[in-house]
Amino acid sequence: MSEARARLDALPTIYPRLFPKGPLPWGFEHGDGWSPIIIALCARLDTILQDAPGASIEVLQAKEKFGGLRFYYELHGADDETAAALREAVDLAAATCARVCERCGRRSAVEDKGGWLSTLCSACRTDPP
Repeated sequence: MSEARARLDALPTIYPRLFPKGPLPWGFEHGDGWSPIIIALCARLDTILQDAPGASIEVLQAKEKFGGLRFYYELHGADDETAAALREAVDLAAATCARVCERCGRRSAVEDKGGWLSTLCSACRTDPP
């Protein structure tokens, strides 16, 4: 297991308010290159929730789809301002992932390879995993 994957796997323990049911059933379904972004996103979500004691969130899934980050969650008891702040944090993370190689974390962009979208840098595109 890579260090990046171990850091992701620790998130449910670090942020139990985001992962009330513990680890995600399928884990984090994206490459290690996005790990720092997901870790920063969870820290931001936790900070937002600290200012909204009546709100709760449950992260359901974090994965790559169509070359981008998909971060699914359920939100309960949040006012409009808190909900907007959480959405903004998730949207920013997704936009950042669209410019970062999913595998290694270098600068990249979403590319269409015969209908298969991925966010891999040129080195990772030519080097199989």
